[in-house]
Amino acid sequence: MLENKWKHGKVHFELPDLPAMFLAPGIKPISLVIDNHVGKEIVLLITEPVNQIEEFKGREISRFMLKAGLVNTSYGPVCFLLYYFPNPLTGGQVTYENTVNPKDYQQLSLYEQLSVQKYWHVVLADDSGKVVNFFEFPNEYGLNATLDQVKIVCKNMQVTDFMAAKAEYESLYSIDQLLAM
Repeated sequence: MLENKWKHGKVHFELPDLPAMFLAPGIKPISLVIDNHVGKEIVLLITEPVNQIEEFKGREISRFMLKAGLVNTSYGPVCFLLYYFPNPLTGGQVTYENTVNPKDYQQLSLYEQLSVQKYWHVVLADDSGKVVNFFEFPNEYGLNATLDQVKIVCKNMQVTDFMAAKAEYESLYSIDQLLAM
């Protein structure tokens, strides 16, 4: 396990210049160095427009949860990861989704790296890349075991068209349905 406990207290840091695709709204696993003593780690970057992300400035996220699963479509399997936490302003639930091609080992490798970190770092930023907040959560998500199961189940499966598989998955399941499974 990568020992990446944040030991610097509350400090301000800036993200490096990121391609526009990383600044689009949503959650993305990205490889960053946020602590030179640790080196590269996978950070979960949440970006939203300035007027929507400001509500998180100076507020704590008490819990950060993950639900992962696999859905088979007529175009092949789709792995989903749902990250959710209580909105610190309203108490309602905030949910973000990643869909992953389980046959794309480059995509999976980011999540494998994340799964073996002792802590998950979540950075909230606006769509210009300005950091609004930073959180650390102990890695108690079991993602490594989930990814191992996904590889076993998908070993003999093919993905013929991942974008079509993702579109079919999205037409069949809502976030609420997936969370209730």
